[in-house]
Amino acid sequence: MATVTGADGTAAHAARSLLAWAAASGDPAGTAPRTAVVTGPSGAGKSRLLARFVAGTAGEADPAAGGTGASASRTAARPTVHAVGLAEGQIARTLSWQLGRHLGYGPVGPDELLRRLAADPRPVLMVVTDLHRSGRGPSDLPAARPAALVEGLIAPLRSLPNVRLIVECDTPRLLGTEDGLLVVPLEPAADGPPAPETHPAGATAPPAPGHDWRSATPDERERALDHALATGSAHELLRDPGYLVYGSVPAVTAVLGDQRVPVPPGLREIWATAAPALSAPDLPDTQRAAVLHAAALAAHPRLAEFLRPLAESGPWVTRWSHASRPTAVLALTGPATGAFVAADALGRLTRYALADGQALTSLPSGTAWQPAALAPVTSDGLLALDRSGVLRPLLLGPDALLPIGSGSLLLHHNAAVLAPEPDPADLPTALAATTRHAAVGDGLGRVHLWPLDSPAPEPRTTLRPHRAAVTAVACLDLGDTLLVASGGLDGTVTLGDSATARPLTEPVERRDALPTALALADTDAAGPVLAVAWSDQRLHLWHLLSGRRAALPAPYGLRSLALTGDGRLLSAGTRGTRLTRLDLAALWAGTAGRRAG
Repeated sequence: MATVTGADGTAAHAARSLLAWAAASGDPAGTAPRTAVVTGPSGAGKSRLLARFVAGTAGEADPAAGGTGASASRTAARPTVHAVGLAEGQIARTLSWQLGRHLGYGPVGPDELLRRLAADPRPVLMVVTDLHRSGRGPSDLPAARPAALVEGLIAPLRSLPNVRLIVECDTPRLLGTEDGLLVVPLEPAADGPPAPETHPAGATAPPAPGHDWRSATPDERERALDHALATGSAHELLRDPGYLVYGSVPAVTAVLGDQRVPVPPGLREIWATAAPALSAPDLPDTQRAAVLHAAALAAHPRLAEFLRPLAESGPWVTRWSHASRPTAVLALTGPATGAFVAADALGRLTRYALADGQALTSLPSGTAWQPAALAPVTSDGLLALDRSGVLRPLLLGPDALLPIGSGSLLLHHNAAVLAPEPDPADLPTALAATTRHAAVGDGLGRVHLWPLDSPAPEPRTTLRPHRAAVTAVACLDLGDTLLVASGGLDGTVTLGDSATARPLTEPVERRDALPTALALADTDAAGPVLAVAWSDQRLHLWHLLSGRRAALPAPYGLRSLALTGDGRLLSAGTRGTRLTRLDLAALWAGTAGRRAG
């Protein structure tokens, strides 16, 4: 353990020390500790120091800190903080959701977070605040104490060679071992104000079960279940659907981990499905109700029906969900049919009713294959992409036909797959189609546009919108022009068209996550709309005429999307299929949307 000394605990000296540590610990060949601990009593300025560090202003002039620090900002490069976790009142699972979001992984649990970090080649710097105030749930269980979070998450993070941590806590002893630590102590300023109490003595008790939680203050919502635990009424509060919508996600998650607490049948399963999405910061109440409603549809119909009015008052609501149905990819087979086709992981095809998701009939699919995409080109004919890069025709009936241009497309792209030494960059990685055109993405970041109404031997147009492999593509006929959206491993989503033969100059969106599925539709209410599913369990809807975006929480990792003209979004992923009704007018009204750029 190393301890910063020589400047009597001033914030300015601590800022310079953290900057110097960040520079030294980022050197793979260096010997600097990979964990720094900012310690000190309440009122010492620990949180303020870390806020300035995260904002990139640590080491700059700070009159309140009693020093300039200007020389430090000239000699030490400002570090990039990749994730911030606010540990107060959190358990390992809920803090992991926070960190995973910042890292582009989505709200993943501790095991998945550690697995992804271990496979992530980049050096990662994370800040965790108020570790000594972590812990939630029944006081006699380990999760209620900070040591459980240290053991379940902080200690494993410290063991990863590419991870550097800055932790705020009252004593370095909390981390269990002082080996490999840089301790940065802070002392309160002589004339500094006393730290305010989190919950002043004499504070009124939070509302009881059955309260109108819409009118409760944020503090009352946050503390209600903690108070109910102390009074023995936690089980009553967890039977209140209103509290489940408005209450504290970390508190409910921690209490439901105690099997001694009696809860309604299915609630633990419902909460396990919904809680990661519910933990998204600043999620509106109507969308919290929609997330819970979607999770409860199959497991607890009575709870789902109670939540339905509030969910329907928001911009989206789930109409049906089949969580147990294994689905790899899906595709609409035409608005007139009111049906869609889905393939499971072995390539077995089934036609389902769009209205309720019920199976209509099994379809011929030939030998087993690994579906990557389905692209309908006629009411009974599809083009399909195997994960190996092979394109194949799928005829769903004895009289089914494919457009004349399909044969040239299949021959062209499958020739690259069947070459003696195929180049991975040339292999198809994404596929989409309309009745008149098809778009094929490849491993080099190109999108090839094909006419389906003529047997052209080569693509009519080839775009190069990405610097890495294409992960998803969607297309839409707009008169004589084909509008094409594509997503790539470079974390971008782009738009292009067949008329200009080039993508737009700037990506529609660039993020530290991967686009996993796209859908385009010319909707009745809003014109062209682009839906983008991201690897961090986010779903973005773009109003293309205005460039405005609405962000929705995805309930799980989505692998396939389809959007209808009347605003119904069909999705498939790791936990089955569902149909969501979108209120397209409400999505971009007021603060629900954000203008691009």
